[in-house]
Amino acid sequence: MAKKKRVTKKKGVSRKTVSHKSDSFPARIRIAWRNLVLFVILFLASYLLYTFSNTNLFSTFFGITSIILGFVSLSFLIALMVLLVSRSKK
Repeated sequence: MAKKKRVTKKKGVSRKTVSHKSDSFPARIRIAWRNLVLFVILFLASYLLYTFSNTNLFSTFFGITSIILGFVSLSFLIALMVLLVSRSKK
């Protein structure tokens, strides 16, 4: 007769999750402000290069880049406004 194998469940090692303390509220506003300024500067630089470029390849590239950077800077503006409004509600 064949012996039956016993199936034993192995206990997995549970990892302890380390909760990171989120940044303080002024730090979040500072990060949003810094990113907003950075992307507005990049948007303006790419828009200026778009207007002064003569070749079709550069004009298309800088046009698409300025549109993308404009939307990213708009999203950081919205995030900054949300942070400022949520601070005033507290």
